[in-house]
Order: sequence, then C-alpha cells, then structure tokens
Amino acid sequence: MSVWSDCNAKQAEFGIAKCNFDQETKPHRLNLDVGDAVIILKETTHWYYGYRQKAKETRGIFPKSYIHLCEYNIVNGEFCIQRTDIVEEITKVLLEWGSIAKNYFLTTNPSFKEIRAKMNELNNNRAALISGNLPLDEVRKVKLLATNQIDTGNKLLGLDMVVRDESGDILDTNAICTTELYEQHVHAIQRIDKANRLSSERGTTRTLNKYSHNILLHVNAFVCKFQEDSDLLFTLFDGETHKPISENYVVKWSRTGIARDIDQIDNNRVLFTDLSKSDLAIAKMYLVCYAIRIGSMEFKESADSKRTSMSIANSMLNASSRKASQLSVSSNGSSSSNGEYIIRRPFGVACKDLTPIINKSEDFRGNIDLPFIMCEKDTLDGTLRKLIANKDIGKIDSKMAVTIEVLRGDIKQIKEDFPRLVHTNVPVARKMGFPEVILPGDVRNDLYLTICSGEFARIAKTSEKNVEVSVCVANEQGYLMPGVLSIGAGHQPIDEYKSVVYYHDDKPKWQETFKIHVPIEDFKQCHLRFVLKHRSSNEQKDRTEKPFGLAYVRLMQANGTTIPQGQHVLAVYKIDHKKYDKTVANCYMELPATVAELQGARPSISGLTLLPKDQLSIGVNLCSTKLTQSVSLLGLLNWSAHKETLEQSLNALSTVPGEEVVKFLQDILDALFNILVENDHPEKYDQLVFMSIIHLIETVSDLKYQHFLSVLDVYINESFSFTLAYTKLMDVLQKNISEAITPKEKSADGNDLEESAEVRRLYKTTRYLHYVMKFVIRSRVLYAEMNCDTDYVDFATRLQELLRMFIDMIGCPSNLLKSEGALLKNLHIIATDLMQVFDQVRLSISIVEILEKFPPRRLTQSKMGCIKDFVETKLFTLPKCRAILLPVFCKHIKDHLESKEEIAECINIMNNILKLLFRSDVGATHNDIRDIMIILFRTVMKAAHALDRDTGLVGKFFAIMLGILQRMDALHYEYFVKDLHQRGELKHFVIEILLVFEELVSPHQKAVFPRDWMDMIMHQNTVILGALKHLTVVITDYFLVPFEKQIWSNFFQCSIAFLVQSPLQLNDFNDNKRQIVFARYRDIRKDTAMEIRKMWFQLGQHKPKFVPQLVEPILEMSMIPERELRQETIPIFFDMMQCEYYSSRLEQESYGDTKFNNTHHKGNFSDFKTAMIEKLDILIGAGKGDAEYKHLFETIMLERCAVHSTLNVDGTAFVEMVTRLMDKLLEYRCIIQDESKENRMACTFSLLQFYSEVDLKEMYIRYVYKLCALHMEFENYTEAAFTLKLHTELLRWTDTELSPQLRSYRHSSCRTHRQLKEALYFEIMEYFDKGKQWECAIDMCRVLARQYEEEIFDYLKLAELLKRMALFFEKIIKELRHNSEYFRVCFYGRGFPRLLQNRVYIFRGKEYERHSDFCARMLVQHPQAELMQTLEAPGEDITNSDGQYIQVNKVEPIMGPAFNKFNEKIINNEIVKYFTANNVQKFQFSRPFRDSVGGGDRDDVRNLWLERTELLIRFPLPGILRWFPVIETSTFKISPLERAVEIMKDTNSNIRQLVILHRSDETLHINPLSMKLNGIVDPAVMGGFAKYEEAFLTDDYLEQNPDDKELVEDLKELIANQIPLLEIAIQLHRMRAPESLKALQEHLEGCFADMQQHVELRYGRKSCDLKIERDSVVMRRPNSFLPPLFDGSNNRHSETSMGSSDSGLSKSTFLPRPQTNSIKNTLASLSFNTRPSLGHSPSIKSNKNKDKTPGKRRSKDCKVKEREVHSLSSSQWYTPPLSTITSTPEKEINTSIASLASTSNSSLSGPKTPDPHILTEELTPKRPLRSEMEKERRLSRPASIATPTASIKNFPDTRSLSESSNRNSVETTDSTSEEDIRPPPLPAKARDSTDFTSLSQNMDWTPNGFTLLSTISNTSSSSMSTTSTLTKTSISNTTYEYLETTNFSLVGAVDGSKPRPPTPPPKPSRHSKHIP
Repeated sequence: MSVWSDCNAKQAEFGIAKCNFDQETKPHRLNLDVGDAVIILKETTHWYYGYRQKAKETRGIFPKSYIHLCEYNIVNGEFCIQRTDIVEEITKVLLEWGSIAKNYFLTTNPSFKEIRAKMNELNNNRAALISGNLPLDEVRKVKLLATNQIDTGNKLLGLDMVVRDESGDILDTNAICTTELYEQHVHAIQRIDKANRLSSERGTTRTLNKYSHNILLHVNAFVCKFQEDSDLLFTLFDGETHKPISENYVVKWSRTGIARDIDQIDNNRVLFTDLSKSDLAIAKMYLVCYAIRIGSMEFKESADSKRTSMSIANSMLNASSRKASQLSVSSNGSSSSNGEYIIRRPFGVACKDLTPIINKSEDFRGNIDLPFIMCEKDTLDGTLRKLIANKDIGKIDSKMAVTIEVLRGDIKQIKEDFPRLVHTNVPVARKMGFPEVILPGDVRNDLYLTICSGEFARIAKTSEKNVEVSVCVANEQGYLMPGVLSIGAGHQPIDEYKSVVYYHDDKPKWQETFKIHVPIEDFKQCHLRFVLKHRSSNEQKDRTEKPFGLAYVRLMQANGTTIPQGQHVLAVYKIDHKKYDKTVANCYMELPATVAELQGARPSISGLTLLPKDQLSIGVNLCSTKLTQSVSLLGLLNWSAHKETLEQSLNALSTVPGEEVVKFLQDILDALFNILVENDHPEKYDQLVFMSIIHLIETVSDLKYQHFLSVLDVYINESFSFTLAYTKLMDVLQKNISEAITPKEKSADGNDLEESAEVRRLYKTTRYLHYVMKFVIRSRVLYAEMNCDTDYVDFATRLQELLRMFIDMIGCPSNLLKSEGALLKNLHIIATDLMQVFDQVRLSISIVEILEKFPPRRLTQSKMGCIKDFVETKLFTLPKCRAILLPVFCKHIKDHLESKEEIAECINIMNNILKLLFRSDVGATHNDIRDIMIILFRTVMKAAHALDRDTGLVGKFFAIMLGILQRMDALHYEYFVKDLHQRGELKHFVIEILLVFEELVSPHQKAVFPRDWMDMIMHQNTVILGALKHLTVVITDYFLVPFEKQIWSNFFQCSIAFLVQSPLQLNDFNDNKRQIVFARYRDIRKDTAMEIRKMWFQLGQHKPKFVPQLVEPILEMSMIPERELRQETIPIFFDMMQCEYYSSRLEQESYGDTKFNNTHHKGNFSDFKTAMIEKLDILIGAGKGDAEYKHLFETIMLERCAVHSTLNVDGTAFVEMVTRLMDKLLEYRCIIQDESKENRMACTFSLLQFYSEVDLKEMYIRYVYKLCALHMEFENYTEAAFTLKLHTELLRWTDTELSPQLRSYRHSSCRTHRQLKEALYFEIMEYFDKGKQWECAIDMCRVLARQYEEEIFDYLKLAELLKRMALFFEKIIKELRHNSEYFRVCFYGRGFPRLLQNRVYIFRGKEYERHSDFCARMLVQHPQAELMQTLEAPGEDITNSDGQYIQVNKVEPIMGPAFNKFNEKIINNEIVKYFTANNVQKFQFSRPFRDSVGGGDRDDVRNLWLERTELLIRFPLPGILRWFPVIETSTFKISPLERAVEIMKDTNSNIRQLVILHRSDETLHINPLSMKLNGIVDPAVMGGFAKYEEAFLTDDYLEQNPDDKELVEDLKELIANQIPLLEIAIQLHRMRAPESLKALQEHLEGCFADMQQHVELRYGRKSCDLKIERDSVVMRRPNSFLPPLFDGSNNRHSETSMGSSDSGLSKSTFLPRPQTNSIKNTLASLSFNTRPSLGHSPSIKSNKNKDKTPGKRRSKDCKVKEREVHSLSSSQWYTPPLSTITSTPEKEINTSIASLASTSNSSLSGPKTPDPHILTEELTPKRPLRSEMEKERRLSRPASIATPTASIKNFPDTRSLSESSNRNSVETTDSTSEEDIRPPPLPAKARDSTDFTSLSQNMDWTPNGFTLLSTISNTSSSSMSTTSTLTKTSISNTTYEYLETTNFSLVGAVDGSKPRPPTPPPKPSRHSKHIP
C-alpha cells in the first residue's frame, strides 16, 4: 500500500501540467488540461495529491509524470512561477496591453497593427528568455530589445514611462535623489526616441563609431578550375592609392577544393582590425584576393579539373588524406622534405568593392560573390588593376563566396559583444599602420616589406629569366633568424619568403608584401638578405639551378635609427659560386647595400661582383612603438654623450612627430628630468626643460594620443623617481607667473603691445598646469618618504606662496584672461592632487580666495565650470572642506540665478551637489542642507515659479526645489522659519511655497512633468506631502494668533488641490499601475485628508470665515472614492453648519459677540446651504461622487444631527434635502449621456423643480437653459418656448439692474429686467411661431403691446409688434397645422431608470406620429423593453421584475373650460381646433364591454357599455416637456343610453360645422357634405337613430329604467334638433350640387321628407339658428372632382350605426406589423355606374382592423333585411373619433370613398400649398374562410355592386355576435358597434408595395388644395347590366390631414329596393396575419 507523505514540511509544491489528464470515471482523480497550474500537497511514488489553482475547492490525485515542477513565489496569496524580472515585466505588460489592443481593434484605431506587432515580438522574446537556451550575450540583447519594445509601446499607448538603468532593469526610485530621478526620466525619453528612430530608420545609412572599426571576413567557397594547391591571400585595398591597407590573410586551398589546414576547414575567418574612420571614408575600398598556385611552372588542365569547394567539402577528406594535403607544402613555401618540385606561380585575382557594404552592412547579410579572373600572362598587380578598372576581363565564370560583417569597437569589446563570431582562434589581420588612437598596451614592432620590382640583364641567355626572390632575416654573422617572417594572418611564421615567379620576365613587378617581426633586442644587429634565382620550367634542370644574385639591406642605420620609410633601390651582386666563400656568411656586408651608397663605384669582393644593370626595389613600412627613425629624438635620449648639442636637441623635440614621441614617452621624460636635476646651467636649461615637458604633455593630450595619458599617469605614479624635481618645477612656475604679471611698457597711445612671449608661455603653462603639479606633488611625496617629511613647513610655505601667486595672477590688471581660464579649468585637478601634501582646510580656503578674487562679470562661464568640477572632487566629499566651499558655491549660484546668467550650468551644479549629498559615503550632510536651504531655496523656488512652463529648464528647477525639500527635516524647517521670521519674510515665504505647490498639482496649469512620468509625479507628491506636514506646524505656530486668513485659505486650497489631483486617484488606474503605486508609494490621500481635517478643527473661532469659500474644495475632497477618507472628511460639513448657525448676525465673518450673548446667533446656515447645493451640482456634474458617497453622507450627517439639540430639526431637513439633490444629480449624470432624450429632459426637469423649491435662482436659470438647449437639439420649439418662459417669470417690467443670478448668457448685453424680459419674449415668440403655437405667441404679444402702449409709449415698436401679431392671427386661419396625438405610456419593471419605474406618463406625440410609430420610437429608446399587448394592470411578477415592460395606448384630450366660449357660436373650425388638443391636463380612453343587465339579447344595443378612464397629469400639455406623469386616475362606466346621447350630440355638431364651412366658403367641394347627408337620411347600416328609438324611446324602457328619464328626453331633443339642421344642409346641398348629383339630391330630399315627417310627428318641430341665403349663387365647377360614375340614388349609408361611435374600435394595434399596401389593388377593384358619392374627412384616422374572436357563421335562414345590408361602415358621419391605441396614420393609408366625409372638416378653410402624402394601411384577416357551400350560394346570387374598401370592416349581423369580450385588448374605443363582435371579412389580397405612380386619373380638389383619396373596387355587374369599370385614382393630401376609409356600397339605379346577396369576401392578403 502506497504511503502518502507531505511534499514539504513548510510549504506545498507548485507545478504546471505538461499533458491533458482525464480520468473522470475513476475515483479521486483530478482532471488536468495542458498548462494548468497545480498546487501539490502530498505525494507518493508515482502520484501527487493537490488541486488546480483556478479551482481550489476540487482536490484529487494525478500522475507525477504529467507535472513539471517550477520554482515559485507567493504574491497576494497566489502561487506564481518564479521568473526573472524581465519575464515578469513582459507578462504584466502583455496583460495590460491586451485589453487596450482589444479596444483599439473595436474602434479601428490606426495604432492597432503596430501594437499587435510589438506584442508578438514581446511574446517571442519572452519565450526565448524562458527557454534558457540563450547565451549570456544573447540574453542581454533580447532583454534590451524587449525593454525597448515595452517602452516604445507604452509611449504609443499613452501609458506610464518606465525608468531603467543601462542594462534594462527597472530603477529603484526610492534609492536615488529627486534630481537624479529627473535625469533618469530625461534619459528614458531619449532612449525611447532613439528606439523609435532606429525602428523607423531601418535601411538608412548608419552613423559610424568614432574610433576603432573592424571587418570580419568568412571565406565560404571558391569555384574555379584548378589542379594544384593554392594560397589565397586576402587583404583590404585602397583603390585610390592602389596600396594595401591591411596585412594579408592566408587561406591554404587544396587541389581538392577545401582548405589544406585542418583548423581552417569550415572556419576560414579573419578579423581585419584597427580601421579608422578615415579608412572607412575611402572613396573605394576593396577586398582583394591574390590566388597563388603552388606547383610546377606550367599549369596543365584536365577534363575533370573543375571543382567546387562546396561539393568537395561535402565529401570531406579522411584524416590521412588531410594530413598528406597539409604537408604538401612546407612552412617555408619552397619544397617539402621529399624534395618536391614546387614554384609559387600567379593564378588569379578576385576583388569586391566594400564601400556599399560598409555604409549599409545590414543589406549584405548573406553570401557575397567576388568575381575571379586568372592572370594569364599578366602580373597579379596588373590583373588587379584590370579587374578594378573592369577593362579587358572578358567573361567571368569563376568566383568566391564570402560573408562580411562590420563590427564596431576594439578587439576586447568585440570579443565580449560577439563571442560567437570572434572566438579565440580567429586570426587577426592588423592595419599596416597605426590606428587612429594608439592604445598604451599596444606594443608593436612590425616591419612590412614590399618586394616592388626588379631589373635583371641577360647574361649568356637568349631569353628572359624566371626570377624568384628569396628573402630572409640574417644576424650580424650572416646566419638566418628563424620564424621572423609572416606571409599573413592564418599562416605560421616562416624562415624564408619566396616570391612569385613570372615566366620569362627580366623586369618583374611583384608588389608582394609580407611582415617581418624581429625582437627589439635583435633588431639592431639584423639585416635582410635577398637571394635571386632563376627557376627552370624543366624540373630536372631546375634542380641544378643556383642563385645568380644577392642583395641586402640593414634594418638599423649607423645613427641608431631604423631603415627609413619608403622605397629603396638595392644593389645586386653576382654570385660566383666558384670563388664565393660560403664559410664566411656575412662577407657581403662589406659592400654597399643600396644604389645610393655606390656613388658610382663598382665594389666587389671574392665571389661577389656588382651587376651594374641589375637592381631590386623594395618598400619599407615600419610600425613600431619601440624603434624610431628620428635623429632628433635619439640625440635627446643620448644627451649625456652629446651635451654640446643639448640645447639643440631640446629645441628640436617640438619637431618630432607625435607617433615617435608617444613611443618613447617614458624615456623622453626620464631624459628631461635628468637634465632638469643634473644640468650645470639651470638658468640656461631649466626653462627649456620645463617647456619641453609642457610640449610633451601637450602632445599626449592630443585626441589621437589621448589614451597615452594613462601611460603618463602610470609613469608619474610608478616610474617617476626624481625627488628634487619639485623645487626646480616650482621655481620655474613661479618665475613664469611673475614674469607674466609684471607690468610691461605700453605703446604711445597707452594700449598694450602685442601679447608677450611671457604671457603666451604662462597660458601654455597654466593649460597643462595640472600635470606639472602632479610631477611636483609626486616628487615631494618621494622626497618626504626619503627624509621623513622633515621640511614640511618650508614646502607648505612655498606652496602657499605659489597659491598666492595664482591669486595675484587673477587680480592682475593685465590681459591674462586665457591663463586665468586655463587655471580655472584645471584648478579642481590641482586641488585634488594637493590634498596629498597640503592641509585640506587651508587648501579649501585658498580655493575660495581664488574664486572670490574674480570680478563679478569676469570669466563667468569658466568660473561656474570650475565650481561644477569641484563638486565632483574628492575634496568636496569631506565635510570640513564642504563647509567652507559649499556656501561660496551657493552664493555664486544665487547671484547667477538672480542675474539670469549661466542658468543651465547653475542647474547642473545644484543637481550634482544634491546627488552627492544624497550619498551615504560623504559624511554628515545636515549643515550642508541647511546652507543650501538658507541661501538657495527661495531663489530656486522663485526662479521655478517665474519660468514659462514651455521652457526646458522648468522641470530641472522644480526637481532641484523638490530635491532640497526631500532632504529637509524638522530641524531644518525650524531653523529656516526662525531665520525668515527674524527677517520678516516668513509670511511671504509660506504664501509663495503654498502657491507653488498648488500650481504644481493644478490641472489648470500646464504640467511641469509629463503625465506619463508616473514615478516622478508620485515622488513629487510624496515630497509635497512631507512639506505640507511641516508647514501645518509653522502655520499653526505663527499665523493662528494673530490670525492670517490668506495663509490659512491658501493652505486649504493648496492641500485640497493636492489631494484631488488625478495622479493620486488610484481607483482610476488599472490593476497593474495600482499595484505598483501601492508597492512603491502607498496611498497618501488619507494622510493628506487627516492633515486638512486637523487644520480645520484648529481654526476654532475663525471657522466662519471659511464656511462658504471652503465648501467646494472640501466637498471635492470628500468625494474621493476612498471610504476611510470620506469618513474623516464628511464630519467637517456638520461642523460648518454649526459654525454658520452659531456665528454672529451682527459681526460678519466672526463669532463676534456670540461668545457672550446667545441672542446674537445667526440661527441658520443659509450661506452654507446655498454653497453646498451649488457646488454639489458642479462636482457631481463633473463626475465626482457616487451612490455610496450619498449614503455615507446621509448616515454620518444624520447621526450628528440626531444627537444635536439645536440642529436636530433644521439639520435633518437640510441633510434630507441634500441627499435628495444628490440622488437627482446622480440620476441626471447617469442619464444625461443616454440616447433617450425623454430621460435626459426628465432628469433636467426634475432638477429644475428642485432648484425652484429651494429658491436658487442661478441654478434654476442654469437648468432652464440646459432644458431649452435639449429641446432645441430635438427641434421641440414649443417646449423650448415654454421653458424659456420660466425665466421671464422671474423678471419684472422695471428698469431695475439685473442681479448676477438672473442674467442670461444668451442676452449678455441686457442689463435691466425690462431689457432681458423683452428679449426673452421675442425669442419665445419665435419659438412659438416655429412650433405653430400662434395663440401662445399672441398672448406674449399682448403683454408686450401693453408695455409699449401704456408703460414706455414706444409706438414704433408697438406698430411692428402689432404687425407681427396680425401675422400670427392670419397663420391660425390659413396655415396648416396638425394636432399631435397623445399616448398613455406605462413603464413596468425595475429595469428602467428610477424616474420611470412603475410609473404612468402621458406623452405628446410628434407631428403626424401614429401609434405604431410612437411604439417603435419607445422601443428604440428602450431596446431591452418588451411591448405589452393588453391594457390589464400587470401583477407583481412584472412590476418587481428586473425586466422592462412598456404599455402604450392612445388617449383623447378632454377640453378645458376655455372651450365653452365657443358654444353655440358660428366660428371657423381652425380657431376651435387648437383648443381641442392644447393646454389640456385631462385625458381619457375607453374600453367597450357587453352587459346583459339591460335585458333582451346580449348583443342588443342596450347592452353596449363603455369603461372610461380619465387621467389627470401634473402640468398641462404642451408644456416645458412633451410628457408629464399621471397624478390621478379615475375609471367609471358609460351606459348605452349615455353613449347614445353622446353620439347624437357629436353628429349634430358635425352637421353644424359642415354647414358653417360650406356657407362661409363656396369653393369647398360638395362631396363631403353629400356623403354625410346620404349616410344620415338613408342609413344603410344599423338603421340610423331608429335603433335608439327601438331601444330607449319606448315605454318599456322607461318603466325598467325610470332614472334615465332625463337622458331619454335629451335623446328625443337631440333627434328633433337634427331635423332643422338636416333641412338647412340639404338646401345648401341643392344650391351647391353639380348636375351629376341631381339624382342624389332627389334621393336625399325624398328620404329626408319621410324622416322629417316621422320625427316631427313623434318629437315635435324644432328650429335652427343657421340660415341659408336664398339669393346666393351656386358656383359650378367646369371639371367635377370625379367622372360621373354614380347615377343611382341607392347609395345608402347609416350614420347611426351603434358600433361606429368612436371610429376605430376594430382597428388593430399590435406591433410590429408589416404594412399591407393594398390601396392600389383596392382602387383597381372598384366599379361605379353613374356618379360619384364622395366625402372628405381630414381628421378621421384610418386604422388597422382590430383582431376579434371569430363569431358564428351566418345561418342559412338569414332574413331578407340582413341580405339587404351591403354597405359596411366603420365610422358613421356623426360619430366622433374615440381614443384608441391605433395612432394616426403617416403618409400612406387605405381609404374608401364612403369615409371621405368624416366629421371634422377643419382643414377645409382655405387654399393650401399642395403637398402630396401617400397614405397606406395594412389589412388583417379577422375570421376563417366560409364554407364552400356558402361560397357557391353567394356566387349564385345576383352580382352586387357593394364592395369592401381598402380598410375592410365587418358585415353587420345582429344575430351572430361574438361571445367574447375585447376588454383585454390593447386597442380601446368607445364604439359599441356590432363590428366589435362580428368577425370581419377576410381582407383583399394586397401587393407588397403601393405604387401610385401609375394611377391615371387625378382627383384634385382645386378650391381647397386637397386631393381626394378615393378607393374604387371592382365588382360584378348587377342584373341591370351595370358595367364594371376599372378606375385608378391619384392619391395625395396637401393638408397633412389623414383620411379614414370606410366601406360603402354602390347600388344599381334600376331597382334599389331589391334585396341583394351578401358581398363575397376578398382573398386574404399575403402579409395579413391573424392575431388571436
């Protein structure tokens, strides 16, 4: 059994799943996915037990083999893999960038691609770093790349900048001082800019480094035809001078195509070094390869001789063949040990121009081809010239492949940076000359010898020689020096060099260079020996050939110098082998070596005879740091042997080249100091030696040899040994100063003569004085060591005298500015060295004296530079010296800052001082900080404050100021305050520093430090908080008694501004930044709040002075989202309440005498209350505060008010009021950005009401204009006018000056109440005009007119106003305007904003907005809401749910009492119409229901009841909003009799209006009147008012309902009153009817006569106040409205149908519904016989058919009466519209001819501009199809002309009524018609779209500007052969009124009384849907 053990006694283990593990079926298993982090608690042999980090509750076992254990850290309780800092940083950065990149992608930010690329790169870098496979140099490189990507990405994203060190690690900002932190931020910006610049400048020319450059060459392949081994010599070549630049690199290439040297196989690399900038700037630098064949004289090709190195290399030689190949050529290049016949023959040359590669190396990363050509018969040099000139080279089919890289830096640096490229065995080919900078350790002794050419005469030979030159180095005895020759890098040293052999050439030009490296000790004794030999092409003959000539040259000349640079022509001596004595190897050295030495002689010795015509030219290039070619230098070094020429040698030293000087620097110095100490004539030589030393120092200080300064330092410290030299040097130095400062004679005009030699000598001396003093001090130290420092006093005295002379020199009036400047430049170095031998305090005093000696404006820059250098010296690190130096330095800095000179240098000095004082190794710094504080702090602060924020120095100044504050402690503040107080400047200082702090953190000022400098800003805040804490003590101690209000006020303003600044609001940061800030700086807001609270409560009796002013800043502070901070600061408000409450009402801003007399208490806190309300509005509107703050404020304040004896009532009321305000403001802030304009306006209105309640005029007016602006944004002109009217109510008609609270920014020029009120009135009238509320505009005009007429008597303005008023009256009558509809909207559910939740509103719809459009708009504004389909009140499951439910239905306005004035008056309908829908506050809607209590059949008219709901809103509409909440609702029932009375009243009223309209306007079309009269006198549906007679006007009814007697009498009266109205209407119709309507007129008169007789008989005769002028002329129109289609008189319409009273009961309101455009088809389906019967009803709306429960089908025994009823009317002529949910249709509706004469003819009042609007309405099926049998029965009947119209209504059938009620339907109406019960016929099939462009016949009502909307249906012809006609009608409506279509019937003219079969239903529409 396995035993489980704990993984670790102390802690668990952590691992990552390497593979998926899924074993759910087995118990106790823990499923894992790849990458899951697991915490391991226990383990056994093969299993772990633990849990996943993401699911800690689930634990189980899993295999060990599936887990990779990791090192980990625990951060915030979570296990994290232990990574390097850079990996952790990359991880956090990727997480932070990820969310930002997502937003960038969603918003299509152009930076998305760039940031995505950076994230990919970072991810790759992270993977590389985690892998652990990178070498250290690559890790450093990847790390730097990653940090560059992070920094540039942060800048791109606007994130905080990270401060790093040079290696990329994040700096510890707490470990450095402020100024250094600032510098690091500046460096970070430069680093990021550089990284961005490099990334954007890829591919451009890179700037080369200043000094050492290197070229790394890798030879990869050589493709050529060859059969023998070769040597490939690579070198860098100057194409301009045609000379090699570097040594050769030798690759020994074998005949098999690979390197002969085993070490060179696959490693053919060389590093060409020491190249200077000038070398790389050569116009043409080439890489040249000389190929030298090693073999026989003649080259023999074979068929398979062509090889490639790559192919052969792939077949790789075995070890034995490699060894044989290596040994085929010996080290000396001549022949191997077996005597093989080998000759070095020219093979070919390859070259490549390196200039483009050097300038743009990144473009040449791969293989580079070098074209290769063979020499043929030309020399190597000649072939190279051809190749460079690209002449006569023919086709190149051979080439070399190489790789070239350009590397910067010296050898050591390159090997560190590129260890993979430059490893230990890579050969180095040096430049054949000194580099640009000679390093001290670079010891060279290289002699580069070039065999240039030769001339050899023929001796007994008929052909030219094949000359081979053998060169070796021989010693004095003539013996060969082994291993001192080198062909090039990559080749072992050789003993003898053999030249290339050119075939049959007596004047060969070799130009072969090789290196000779002879040890220094042997160099003087050695010489070069040249042996000339003829090489035969015959191998056998060649073996017998012997050298024919000899030449030599010595390496050292007789005068001790080396062989001179340049070309030398050597004499050639013939060797007579018979006489030549080989035993004396150096016998030839007796002969002259060069042709120049012969001087015409022909010397010879035994065996050696001069060949006068032969000569050998060589070139010498010496690169030696040990050997010289200068005679002058040798003379100085050997001065003791040639004392007579000492002066000459000293003077000649200045002419020696610098290269020679630095080579022998130590030797020259030894010689010079020997001369100085040992010479016998000090007056003669001391000055010369001194100036020679100066010249030597000057040479070494040159840029080219500056690295030899270290050699000079080493010499001084280690090799210098002249103990007495200091006395001589000091004497000469004093002498030079004395001579220079001695007054000289002047010219005649008083001016100085030219600069004297002494002055020039002093300048040169002071320029290098620091090295002279080094020699002096070193000499003195050595002397003191030898003599135990016995004469220190004398030396100190002399040194003091020397320093005194420096002071005198500065005070000298002569022109020694250059010398003084040089002294200042080197003074810090001299002082540092003098610390070894001189008292440091006395030295510091002397330095101060020197600095003080300078006049104020003299050498300012040099003086400040000297101070800067002194700060960095060791002397300044000593506290006792710093105490002397620092005050003087600070004084100079202060003077320059105040005079604004050398500001940048002053900043640098202060930076360095503060950085040094921050170090821990400089001793005590308390006094130093004190000195800086006293002298510099205020100056720096003032300078920083005065500087423009755009200058680059302002940040540095503030960093210095903060740096000083950072180091100041309590003792410093105490000392500083006492000092300022004594000088009387303390108050000014405190005010200044508080102002500086406030501006430093103020968001209104340009930031000193960029916003992304998070570390700098947080450091700044930490320093400021510390300073504020110290200042609180100062303010309390010095400015409380006596009290200084300004200082206290400044403190509160500053500290609160500091607290609320955005960099401290941690809650606004992302998680990563928040964690960083917490870790480094913590949250300092609470500390600041505690200081502010403490200072507030220390104010005591002075608190009232700050109550109104400090409300806003403290309120802003308390709103910071930090709970503890809020708890600390909110109580301040209660204290403020008390302060004002108990303050004196007699003495302002003080407690005054309330301490002694309580009756003087103010007793209120109105100022605090006002300020609190105003500032809350501002701050919450700016985004401050939240709901949590509101609750916390309420809780804390109420707790304190409850326990307070006086403020428990007023205070509690105030807190509740403020809480309510915050609630409204928070709601306003939340909704103001909402897309719902209603919500935004409602919140604004809510605040408007609040400010009206609390009587804050300024805030009230502010929100008046906010609300007005919202209305204007959505073109709600009427509401905007009513809103502006609120402002006018606050103004008076007086000339009183406006208070600031009442001013309007729109009319800023208005100064008095009257001016502003007048201006607002005109603006309001303009808005009323735009909103077509002319009646309201007229009311405004009347008020203004009264002012103009009675108050100010301005008749001109009155005249203009009356003109405008008249225009308004005219617009009322003539201009078209549409009354907006009203809708009841209920918002149910908690998902709505709080102001809407479970509340009911009445909305005023837009112009021409239908119910469906309004619902759609509501759903758009509340996309999450669901539209309810019933009017039933919802239960709690909906009202308390989190959802959103909207209930919408149309309501009708109830006209107010103002409408009564129009009763019984003949008035234009346009005047009356306004009052029906404006200034209304009550609304109603009704729902029908059936009740059988009335007796009889349930479907009897006596059972048709209405449930009516009346709604009262808070304010009338229209008003300042388009909606108002319902405040009162009442529901009651309307009995059938009451409804009948209402219907009759409305019918009589409509007849009256039609008569008035037609009587007043003869141009009106007669059709509406015709159809109205026809519907009343000949009711075809429901029998007209006869049904009412049968139902209510019977004795049985009165017996059953005796209480209804009065209503019955009213009904009788109404029926009787209708007869005189009809009579006048029919008379008017006769007068106006055209000829085509004569038949209709006769029919009307006949029907009316019967009706009149019946009514007058039963109810008596009545009269009417309307009269018809008999003499009036009836105007006949030449063109009738419609063609004469109707000739019959049987057009019967019932106007008293009991279902049509509210016009629209059957209209559907379900949303969404696709509109069925059926007008066109309906028009096309109608047929007319003789004449039209048309009507016009602009205000009756056409609605969709309402869904009803299907009723029973008709029974077969239907009565004849039922079959006679063919006309189907949904709205009778005398029934007013009932409020329904169905809204007014928009531009397109379905209509029928029968409904065109609706009740309202209000738009028929004058000509209108035609503006066609196509109106459509959808048709909906209401019942199932009838049976086929019934269909056949219908079809068998005679055809009927009566057809349904576009808005199909139900056939009336009193026998089959629906059993169901429609009370739950969303659509409501007052109608009780049988259409509510009977299912409608199926609608006609409609097309998908309505197209009226093809309608042929135009039916415009020209007189009225109307176009009649008529629908014509195609029916079957009647039995009288009535012709079916297809008519298309153009439809338009220029009045913007809507037409409602109703069903009508057309009856043949032959027999109208014959019963007709029912009309067959139309086919169902494709788009119709049945909604149950």
